[in-house]
Amino acid sequence: MHITFIVTGGTIFQTRDPKTGCMIIGAHLEDIVAPEFLSSLGVHSSLCVDLKVRSGAELTYDTIFAARDAVVAHMARSTAFVLVTGTDTLEEFAFCLDLLLGNVLVAASTSLVVTGAMKPYDIEGYDGRCNVQQAMQVATAPGASRFGVLVTLNDSVHLSRYVRKADSQLMGAFQSHPGPVGQVREGCVRFYYGPPPEATSLRDPRFEVLDAAAVARVSRVAIWVTGVSSFLPEALLPELSGLILAGPGTGSLSAALAEQLAPWTALIPVVLATRCATGNNFDDHYYRGSREKYEARGFLLADFAHLTPVQARTLLVLKLAAGVYSQYNHLRSALPGSPERVAVQCQQPKAASGATGTAVAPPLQTPDDRGEGTLKDGGPNR
Repeated sequence: MHITFIVTGGTIFQTRDPKTGCMIIGAHLEDIVAPEFLSSLGVHSSLCVDLKVRSGAELTYDTIFAARDAVVAHMARSTAFVLVTGTDTLEEFAFCLDLLLGNVLVAASTSLVVTGAMKPYDIEGYDGRCNVQQAMQVATAPGASRFGVLVTLNDSVHLSRYVRKADSQLMGAFQSHPGPVGQVREGCVRFYYGPPPEATSLRDPRFEVLDAAAVARVSRVAIWVTGVSSFLPEALLPELSGLILAGPGTGSLSAALAEQLAPWTALIPVVLATRCATGNNFDDHYYRGSREKYEARGFLLADFAHLTPVQARTLLVLKLAAGVYSQYNHLRSALPGSPERVAVQCQQPKAASGATGTAVAPPLQTPDDRGEGTLKDGGPNR
């Protein structure tokens, strides 16, 4: 068996520089992976592709697509891949790769497991070596290839669709809802359930032909967290390719913020997400009308159900690059912040002021107060 490692740096390789006192890349893959362990897994040859990124905070779509291309380039020889990366953006990396590659991996019976470390290489209790070993075990385990991209850290195996970095420091930082798809126990990989349909439904064949250049034109998507006395600077909007609003509860917006942003939905996609760790961005079961009252005014909800704001941003960028939303294809023809883009986007805000000859979107309504045409505090979309 042949295994391919893709390396982008991160905490897992970091040590303290005695001269400067700063953290540097002081270890390498060969310091972590023992040849004897590879042999015990039946791996007789391996390859390391170093993408030379040194921190998870430096992750870019260029790097993500470079990793995607590395997998595709070596699939003829390797059916097991391990991506070793920084944990700061690991969940985004894994989720994006699954959108780009998930169906390809499953069709080729190929596994891709993402891992990293919460502690630097020179710290007592270093978790990197164990995490990489377990990632290799998962990547070579029977049945791993049916899941697409997996994440393995701290004895747990997570679906990239559900994994979250729930803590900034602790060893058990990575969690998933409703729980890990598997674990490494007694030195063996144990899968507890198969990939649920919802975990694979976001993959789109149009994503598979994208490249970094196509994504670069639409990647300026911001996440804005709302709450008490919410606001959003109007001057920010012409600079964006899209906006993710992380609202309280099921993505509630104040009436004032909804009025401000509704005219902009004709020019840039505005996605409503929940700022909660889990849950949906609408609830038509209890709070009936909570989806329609926003989608009728141009906000996007259904395509981003049960996603975190970070996941919603990744998915929106790929959808825009792939031309999924034809009404926003103008965003693909000019770079963010360019005079051409700003000229188009600066036309719409005038509609919000109610100027003569411009259409103003109707005000938000609650299901039980439609006659007054206003959204009351504590309305149906909590």
